[in-house]
Amino acid sequence: MQIRTKLTLQFAMMAGSILFAFSILVYSLSANYRKQEFEERLKEKAINTAKLLIEVKEVDDDLMRIIDSANYSALADIEVVVFDYFKRSKIYTSGVNSGIEFSEQLLSEVINKGEYDFKTGEREAVGLLYTNGLRRFVVIASASDRYGLSKLNNLAIIMIIGLMASIVFTVITGLFFSRQALKPISGVVNRVSSISASSLSKRLDEGNGTDEIARLAITFNEMLDRIEKAFQIQKSFVSNASHELRTPLASITSQIEVALIMDRSSDEYKNVLASLLDDAKGLKILANNLLEIASAEQDISALKIAPVRLDELLLQTQAEINAVNPEYIIEAEINDHLEDDGRELTIEGNENLLKLIFVNLMDNACKFSDGGPVKASLSFLKNNVTISISDHGIGIDKEDLVLVFDPFYRAKNAVNHKGHGIGLSLIQKIVKLHKGQIRIDSQPGRGTTVQVTLPYTL
Repeated sequence: MQIRTKLTLQFAMMAGSILFAFSILVYSLSANYRKQEFEERLKEKAINTAKLLIEVKEVDDDLMRIIDSANYSALADIEVVVFDYFKRSKIYTSGVNSGIEFSEQLLSEVINKGEYDFKTGEREAVGLLYTNGLRRFVVIASASDRYGLSKLNNLAIIMIIGLMASIVFTVITGLFFSRQALKPISGVVNRVSSISASSLSKRLDEGNGTDEIARLAITFNEMLDRIEKAFQIQKSFVSNASHELRTPLASITSQIEVALIMDRSSDEYKNVLASLLDDAKGLKILANNLLEIASAEQDISALKIAPVRLDELLLQTQAEINAVNPEYIIEAEINDHLEDDGRELTIEGNENLLKLIFVNLMDNACKFSDGGPVKASLSFLKNNVTISISDHGIGIDKEDLVLVFDPFYRAKNAVNHKGHGIGLSLIQKIVKLHKGQIRIDSQPGRGTTVQVTLPYTL
């Protein structure tokens, strides 16, 4: 069922329920008012008859019937009966014979209550206790309220017709207004259906920017921005990764082809295998870097988070790098500015990813400083931890600084150094994942300083 139809039916049911309840209320109040008004008229007739008949000596039964006959138009089929309770007999009867019997139960109800309303068939009756000195009389007036009931029936018919007409009108207007209300959503649906992977630059009309439809469009546009950015990153990543993989693979293929052209000496084969081994190691490093970037793209909640001792991690990484590259000169410095020793120089994070920050920054610094000393400092401040890696190497040109975080990008002066242009991109992702910041200060020919700031808790 379409939302438009569902909204129309719900609106019609709600309006119909309100109108039905209102009609029942009006009918009930009208019926109650008619009953009270008719009983008051019967009561007034009974009292007047009793007063004239009992208290006015000049009025006898015949004169009373003449008086009653003059007022028959006021109450149709009225009957007034006066019963002497002590004599146990009727002393006056006028009008149509209603067949009401003066049973002991009826007399007791009137005597005990003083006024008793009841109904017999279609006739409504009022019984009154009338006293005159020591004498007690039971006066009963009964009649059919044909006029009042007729008006009540007409009111019921009018309300039923009005209710049905109102429901039909509500359905028609509900369809119109639901169509108008959902028209912006239909526009959103049509616009969204036209967006595909090749047209992610399209955006929805945000309208006035304040109502619910506009907020939906704004939210969807923000999602499209993220999707478009992800597609661009993926496209760039695939393109750059293909390019980076193609070069070593081409080198391996060409070396094997050359080696197979003719028989060679064992030393020549060893040289070819050594070269192939270097290329294979380069491919392994590239593959590992690609996997690490994929890991850094995850949400922090999907990773194992635990307290990490950064001072120990720095010293451990320094030792591992020196073990592989003994020629590297790395000076480690740890500055503790904390007054609270209970913190134990730890931060919350993923140890493997945090280690990659040290590994890549120190390896890059050593590689681009051509054997010069590198300073790695760790400062524990009040609100955050600062990692600073400085070298006196080739530096980075100003125009390259804005691009060094792009995957596979390499500065112009770095072409003579081995690498894939992944390190800084990976570091930036890890830092963002840990809600930190990274900054690079560099001057060509004078060196580079990379500063990473990380919070203690995520």
